[in-house]
Amino acid sequence: MSSHDSAPSRPHRARHAGVACALVGALALMNAPFDARQAHAAKPAPPLNPSAPMDDVATSATATWDRVVVLPDGRFIAQAPAWTGIKQGGLVIFAPGQHPAPYPDAASNDPATPAAQRLIAPADLQLQADGTLWVLDSGIAADGTRAQPKVMRIDTRTAQVTATWDVDAASLRPDSHLSTMRVGNGHAYIGDEGVPALIVADLEGHGQRRLMEHNPALTAGRPILGPDARVMKNASGHTAIINISQMAISPDGKWLYFEPLSGPIYKLGTDVLIDPKVTPIELEDSPTLWYKSPPYGGIAVGADGTLYLNDVSTSSIFRLTPKRIYQRIVTDPRLHWPAGSYVTPDGMMYVPAAQLDRTPALNGGQMQVSWPVHVYRINVAALPEAKF
Repeated sequence: MSSHDSAPSRPHRARHAGVACALVGALALMNAPFDARQAHAAKPAPPLNPSAPMDDVATSATATWDRVVVLPDGRFIAQAPAWTGIKQGGLVIFAPGQHPAPYPDAASNDPATPAAQRLIAPADLQLQADGTLWVLDSGIAADGTRAQPKVMRIDTRTAQVTATWDVDAASLRPDSHLSTMRVGNGHAYIGDEGVPALIVADLEGHGQRRLMEHNPALTAGRPILGPDARVMKNASGHTAIINISQMAISPDGKWLYFEPLSGPIYKLGTDVLIDPKVTPIELEDSPTLWYKSPPYGGIAVGADGTLYLNDVSTSSIFRLTPKRIYQRIVTDPRLHWPAGSYVTPDGMMYVPAAQLDRTPALNGGQMQVSWPVHVYRINVAALPEAKF
């Protein structure tokens, strides 16, 4: 992965190719049952009753935000995916009650800016405690044109791009679509949804590797069930297949959690991903089926390591504690397709209700979003301890 330290440098390339293509291997597995014995046993707790209260904190009448992070001063940075078929901006910043502005600046989101210096299709965001924002730009525009995919590092205290890293051609395939990313231990862990694989890039400039191509843990093995158990259809009317699309990293950087959009969640130690002595065969058997989960639109992790899991099929949010207690904390029809959420250091969770199942890419080519799209806040720090 080549890097470019810069002030106003930006990312490029990729699009959600998976919503438009059904992979033969995935279709063969689509009806294969999951073996619960492969997963670590989780202890189900009764659902919170009443559900955790939600505050409506932001809305958009034009953009289907599918990722949000929140700065210490309360401003939001939100991502609008290019693959939905809705014409919308890439990254925006705004304070509650104010109009969004392009982020990190207007030039970064201007189609007139050279592709190497702008955001074409942001695919994932990660905000770290020191104020560093990592952005994965898949580089596939809404019209399908492709540019160089890359990773961008932004200092949110100054809104300056401090470096970009191009994803090397050797790590890509013609149908690659980089969909999700987490950074830790000096490495970027990037999910390729188009041709399922993990790309591990050393951010110190010591190269990158493409790993686990077509591993079952990264590959969709069943249809995506949205609200009311409806099977998601791509723009051509076929069953939508989305491989690895969600990712989270533990607070200590030791564990990576990931899933195809249809589920289930797997867990993998980052040490095996960054160790060049680990053989491909060893890697193939390294992912652990962590939970036999439904389709999740987002996975967030709290400071204590609790996972917050957004179930798009039931408009619910679950938590999976470090003690492996699994509990539903909220079910609310307002959470229509809860997507990529964010938990602040003091335990406030922000989740966009993205309605992605109503966008053409997952709705048989039909645009049926009910505007506005909302972002909700839940005080997860105030929730009672999960007990079973």
